Amino acid sequence: MIIKLLIFDWDDVITVGAKKGYYDCYRKTLNQLGVNLDEKELDKRIQKNWGKQYREELKGILLEYPTLIDKACKLYHGHKYGQTFLKNIKIVEGVNELLIKLSKKYRLAIATGNEPIMIKKIMEMFHIPQVFCQTVTVYDKEVPAGKGKPDPHILELIMKKHDIQPHETILIGDAVNDMRMARNAKVEPIAVLSGHLHKAEAINLGIKYIIKDVTYIEDVLKNL
Repeated sequence: MIIKLLIFDWDDVITVGAKKGYYDCYRKTLNQLGVNLDEKELDKRIQKNWGKQYREELKGILLEYPTLIDKACKLYHGHKYGQTFLKNIKIVEGVNELLIKLSKKYRLAIATGNEPIMIKKIMEMFHIPQVFCQTVTVYDKEVPAGKGKPDPHILELIMKKHDIQPHETILIGDAVNDMRMARNAKVEPIAVLSGHLHKAEAINLGIKYIIKDVTYIEDVLKNL
């Protein structure tokens, strides 16, 4: 197998702490709205729409309160672009050096549910090198509603632009919808355990390649 393209999910792959950051934003939003959900139910509702635009997430969380969606979006936006989210974010140690090294052999791209402006902000915060040939997010105009993860559309956009086939592509992600998106696009997934997935969950999904974090990816690539 000759791999030409590595597509990375962003949150909890290149950086860590995003899951806690998002959950903190949702919790604070619900508190301000006076809506109470126990942690198990909140987690269930968030996971159902993980990777989609935050408005869709909030619709799924506030099932009994559809009239609160607009207000919830404003509150959430304030938390996401304030310190509630960013204070949780850390870079994976060694990732900058890794990306530079990988960029000399592969094309690198990003497929994410995070907003473009936030990706840019985090890249500047941690001096992440400009080595990505393309970044596609669920907020891009090329991604219609309903075409976020686990739909293969985002991966297909990237592969089509660079004229690269699914068997020449790897997707590195940390969540169930990342793995399903890869499978739907006929792309080989690599699961990292730095975010949502636990090893047992990845095994149950039938994922062949499971690594502690993205810095272990070379161990997989050299055996493909």
